Amino acid sequence: MLWEVGGDVLRFPLWWYGEGLKQTFLSIFSVVRSYVRTLGVFVWMKNVFTPMFGRYDWQSRLISVFMRVVNIVGRGFAAMIVAIIGIAACIVYLALPMFAAVFALYHASVLVL
Repeated sequence: MLWEVGGDVLRFPLWWYGEGLKQTFLSIFSVVRSYVRTLGVFVWMKNVFTPMFGRYDWQSRLISVFMRVVNIVGRGFAAMIVAIIGIAACIVYLALPMFAAVFALYHASVLVL
């Protein structure tokens, strides 16, 4: 049993920075992609010059383009925030074992003194 625990401790960094990182990255990418689809940014971009409510006069077209551009900017900003949070989560994932090791060694050295 002690042999298995030792093997797990030695394999942990390989799994964390290998398969675990891959799973975490794919999961975060899936969440960001799902959020962008939920916001419908690409649908708004596709229909930016389509008049709203079937009104084809120039005033309605101008209002439609303006409102859609405002929507695209707002939704794009929200998508960018979610992507930044996802990138930050990946960075935290990468740094977490190092912080845990540093804190464990620090507290172990305090106990020894």
